[in-house]
Amino acid sequence: MATTEGIKIGGTKGHNEEVENDPIFITIYNSFRWKMIPNCTGRYTCRDHKAVSYLKPKMLLDAAGVDSASVDELQQYYVTFDAGIRKDPIYVVPFAENRLTGLITYVKRDDDGGCVSYVHTLNSESGFQLDSRLLDN
Repeated sequence: MATTEGIKIGGTKGHNEEVENDPIFITIYNSFRWKMIPNCTGRYTCRDHKAVSYLKPKMLLDAAGVDSASVDELQQYYVTFDAGIRKDPIYVVPFAENRLTGLITYVKRDDDGGCVSYVHTLNSESGFQLDSRLLDN
C-alpha cells in the first residue's frame, strides 16, 4: 500500500508492519511480485523466480527500472562461507551507504557446480540489518 511517505509492508505472517521510504526498494518492490518469508520480518523472496532467476543482482535492478546511474553507484559484495556454515555464496547489495535496506541474492549451482541460478531476497530495514553484519567483518 502506498503512502505519501513510502509504502506500507508487512503486518502478517510474523512480519511487523513497516513503512519503507527507500526509492530503490520501492521501485523493485513495485516491479516484481514479492512474498513475505514467514517469520523473517522485513524479508521478501521474489515470486517471479522463473523470470528473474538468471539475473545477477545489478541486472535485476536494471530490469526493475532503477536508473543506471544509481545502479552503477551501488556497492555489491560477494560473500562466500566455509562449507560447514553455508553452502551457497551470496551477493549483498545495500541500497545506500547507511546499509538500511538492500538485496541479498543466493547463488545456487546445480550438483555438478555448473548451471547457476539466483534467488533474490528484498530486505527492508528490519530484515537487512540481520544479514548486513556480514559486511562489517
